[in-house]
Amino acid sequence: MGTLLMLSGGADSAAALIKLLTDSDEPVFAHHVVIHDRESATRHKAENLACDRLVKYCREHYRDFVFTKSLWDFPLPYFGWNLTLCAFVGARVLRSFPAARITRYAAGVIDEPHALGMWKERMEEARATFYAGLITARLDYQPEIIWPVAHMTKNEVLDFLPPEVAEMVSFCRNPVEMWGNRFRPCGKCISCNTRKEVGRFPVGGP
Repeated sequence: MGTLLMLSGGADSAAALIKLLTDSDEPVFAHHVVIHDRESATRHKAENLACDRLVKYCREHYRDFVFTKSLWDFPLPYFGWNLTLCAFVGARVLRSFPAARITRYAAGVIDEPHALGMWKERMEEARATFYAGLITARLDYQPEIIWPVAHMTKNEVLDFLPPEVAEMVSFCRNPVEMWGNRFRPCGKCISCNTRKEVGRFPVGGP
């Protein structure tokens, strides 16, 4: 019995990972999809780096867990919603560990994104995609979809995270790549604007 978490490298999924590691002793499987699409040439790099740092930190400060990655390179104009891709990949990851009996699928979705357009449709599509990916698995149980931090706001998530974790997570949708594996938030995207609105944009940012 275990939980599979889709780890993006952002604050929400970081909080979800910490909650899963501390709320119980059940096995945790975290998977990061390195998503390279036409929206940004750098976002996947920043998120991938953030995931590696986050996994290292959590293993050192909480407990061990399984961490895997996969790559999605999509150069065409329409990519779609990350929730849907993660649901598809999540079903495949779950099927890769049959002996673990992963009974829960989790993602780091919080309260505030519910205001995004077509939110209900996004959630329905993700749910349908996840369960469709398990049809031929012939499991003797149906995994549950959970949202560990869905009740939290962005400020609550950032307050929940240890300060060093809040600093290492990635949030910009089009970060500027600098030297030495460093990235600077663009200050213009929807995620940067959200951080500004809640007063949590990095000091010295654009």
